[in-house]
Amino acid sequence: MVAGLGMAAVAACGSSAPGSGLAAQGQGASTTSGPGAGIGTQLDARMDPALMRLPLRDASGKPVQLAQIAGKVLVVSDSMTLCQETCPVDTATIVETARDVEKAGLGDQVEFLSITVDPRRDTTTQLAAYRTMYPDPPKDWKLLTGAPTVLDQWWDALGVWRQATPESKIHEPGPTPRSWRTGKKLTYDVGHSDEVFFFDGKQHERFVLEGPAHVVDPTMLPKRLRSFLNEEGRKNLAHAPQGAWTEQQALQVLSWLTGHRLRASFGS
Repeated sequence: MVAGLGMAAVAACGSSAPGSGLAAQGQGASTTSGPGAGIGTQLDARMDPALMRLPLRDASGKPVQLAQIAGKVLVVSDSMTLCQETCPVDTATIVETARDVEKAGLGDQVEFLSITVDPRRDTTTQLAAYRTMYPDPPKDWKLLTGAPTVLDQWWDALGVWRQATPESKIHEPGPTPRSWRTGKKLTYDVGHSDEVFFFDGKQHERFVLEGPAHVVDPTMLPKRLRSFLNEEGRKNLAHAPQGAWTEQQALQVLSWLTGHRLRASFGS
């Protein structure tokens, strides 16, 4: 996804494919020295203002444009509420990171945005139900959706790979999975690469974490979502995948961007 990193890390909801988005266009992209060597990729790529004005909606149905959040540090992750493998762990780590930022008194300076790669199923109703599974969800964490064409523009620009596959073509043992909210059988899955993008207050992309996350405490993941995980998802929850990023590493990046030293609640 980013110049110099080769193949993009891919969510367990799919298979790998190279990225070619905004991060690959960054001037002087290099492995980081500020947040810590080996964490991810540091760069400085200006975001197209037109992308920042794309019409999105939050879990309450309220219209959102990223341009409205100008001046804040943005942490943007690709997400999918019906993923059974890496997305739940990634999101739980993002939520815990957002809690740490709030506790540090920086909730008004940083915004965490989980933006769907599955807009046809991730309606505002679906996002609202997902959000409420987390007790007292952080105020600085939003789940966003939008029209499929709008989200295609967004994710194409950032180089996030996506591919929908019918469940009938996914050879997984056991019965066809069902939605944790409605109980309806899932007819397709969306494979996608896993990235977390960090933007500074000037809307420049400054850092990228690639690959799945690792939570220090599995109970960070709501019980309902833990039950929804498939076999691969349970493995990811129990054992950190190779190269997985952590809450503390995300906070190292945010410490660099905000100028405030941040630490994880659970340590990592």
